[in-house]
Amino acid sequence: MWFPTVLLAVLVVVTEQVIAKGPLLGIDRWVRGQLLAGAAANPYPILNTYARWWTHFGSPSVAVSALTVVTLAAAAWTRSWKPMFSAAIAGIALFATVIPGKVLIGRPGPEGWVVGPGDMGWYPSGHTSTATICYGTAAWLLASSFTLSSRLRGALYAATAALCASVGFLLMWCDFHWFLDVLGGLCLSGVILWSLVRWAPRAQRSKRPEQPEPSERTQPGGIS
Repeated sequence: MWFPTVLLAVLVVVTEQVIAKGPLLGIDRWVRGQLLAGAAANPYPILNTYARWWTHFGSPSVAVSALTVVTLAAAAWTRSWKPMFSAAIAGIALFATVIPGKVLIGRPGPEGWVVGPGDMGWYPSGHTSTATICYGTAAWLLASSFTLSSRLRGALYAATAALCASVGFLLMWCDFHWFLDVLGGLCLSGVILWSLVRWAPRAQRSKRPEQPEPSERTQPGGIS
């Protein structure tokens, strides 16, 4: 239980600091200054363009579509509705926590955009949360439904973690989000994924009943 406990503790502290405009917001300003300086000093401006493109992996249209494809493949392979149930739970948890949090907290973005009453703010990061929950759920469905080897599972989880972390980092690099926005999104997503893996039903491919050997089949007029 230490993993979700730590994530929840960090999430509570960060959320309180964002709402109260506490001293931890100084970390946001420092990280933003460092990343903006790095982006401005980048000798290859095309990389900044690619960074903006890469953040689209966190958009709902891309991440949810990827999760949908993996879910349908897992359901077809296992001949079970359980992958669709797990994916639906992950999606509901995502939109039931991130969107209300954005509306209730209403944090302005790095560039000072004003958030009106009822509008969605920048905390927690929606792109970070969407990427982490959708790709994390997809990786878990692939690993559990297709019974991958431990080495393949490790590679899959490492690649998924790298993808989600890169989306969060590049959101800050492109000045779309504060550091605490991304950290809050990662902590929230980690708790949701941990709960999903722990309690959601797992589906495995059902084996067809083996056919008896020809010598073992019942012959007309005889015995098996």
